[in-house]
Amino acid sequence: MPARKKQKTMKRVTVTVDPDDYDVFDSLAKNSDVTASWLIRRSMREFLERYGKTNTLSMTLGEMKQTR
Repeated sequence: MPARKKQKTMKRVTVTVDPDDYDVFDSLAKNSDVTASWLIRRSMREFLERYGKTNTLSMTLGEMKQTR
């Protein structure tokens, strides 16, 4: 991943997640003295470092059920 050269305007995204998953995620963030937003950004960056170089996913994401 290239080094950051200057401050960029952050993009806002909205995601829908399982409430139980979010509760665990939020608790992990609080126990680590960071915000859930910071932890999500960090997780995304680590994911991109692992998989973003190829511009494709070579992993099976599995079948996900949609809830409404």
